[in-house]
Amino acid sequence: MDDTARNPVSQVTTAGEYVALLRDVRWRSGLTYREITQRASAAGHWLPPSTLATMLGRTTLPRERTVVALLAACGTAEVEVERWLETRRDLEARLGEQARGESDQAETPAEPSTADPGTTGPSVSPIPPRPGAPWPARRWLRLALLAVLGVLMVGAAGALRPLASPPVSSSPTDGCPAVLRQGMYGPCVLNLQEHLVAGGLTMPVDGWFGPDTTSRVMVFQAFGGLPVSGTADAQLFDELSGDRKVPATWTRERIGKHLRQMFPEDPTGAVRVARCLSGLDPYRVEVVGDGLRRWGLFQLSDMEVSRFGADRRTALDPAWNIGTAREIWSRTGDFGHWDCEA
Repeated sequence: MDDTARNPVSQVTTAGEYVALLRDVRWRSGLTYREITQRASAAGHWLPPSTLATMLGRTTLPRERTVVALLAACGTAEVEVERWLETRRDLEARLGEQARGESDQAETPAEPSTADPGTTGPSVSPIPPRPGAPWPARRWLRLALLAVLGVLMVGAAGALRPLASPPVSSSPTDGCPAVLRQGMYGPCVLNLQEHLVAGGLTMPVDGWFGPDTTSRVMVFQAFGGLPVSGTADAQLFDELSGDRKVPATWTRERIGKHLRQMFPEDPTGAVRVARCLSGLDPYRVEVVGDGLRRWGLFQLSDMEVSRFGADRRTALDPAWNIGTAREIWSRTGDFGHWDCEA
């Protein structure tokens, strides 16, 4: 069997197939986007996680330097990298020819008929269009409408110019919004999630800015002394790009043991309520409908945290959170203070 038959790269015929093979290379490497970025940088290439995610999420032909950076980071041999590049150049040339052919076909007018199909005599001049043909009228009507719309748009732009907003500050990642918030999706969010994981937080890295990502952003902001907004701006990315890490927290086994010690009257109930409220996650932060936040294992509200003289960072400490819950429980002797349905 020759190299062409063994090498699937040389057999691709579309840009989508090419990108699919690149995704397979990344998957087989077992590396995260962040690890690929670091390895690419060590090899002298520039490949941000957002750029990598964008490339692997599309079906268009990626840039040559991006392909080289990914393959180098994944440990692909130089001879194989060259095969990848040869295939890419072939695809680029083929796609360029197809685009030019389609463009030429669209721009070339159809040749008018020079003879009556029912005769065999000499050619005659084409029949001129009738004066009342509808196409010219429609064409001039379009031009007139476009002219009117252009005047209206220019006038509207001039009227709104004094009220225009100041330019948005540059985003922490090329091509990303200046502020990332819940509901967004894409490589910019993926980059944020990978930074949060590198900062010591466990969370899904799926490119969706959902409640889990909002919770982790607020935890990092609380430990970093930043405004706890739940949104990711340039200030947060500056902290994430440094060496700051969130301290490691308790395991679920340790949490369960401490809960049973603190609530000997009802150890099963204590574990059940904490699991229902936070999933036994000490770094769980929830935003309730009125905009207030609830913190830690027993989801203590902003008001309760303040009433007990603590800050948000302290509220995330499992020992303090459980101890405060015990104090609240001791007033009634039950868990009626917390309303939670699994």
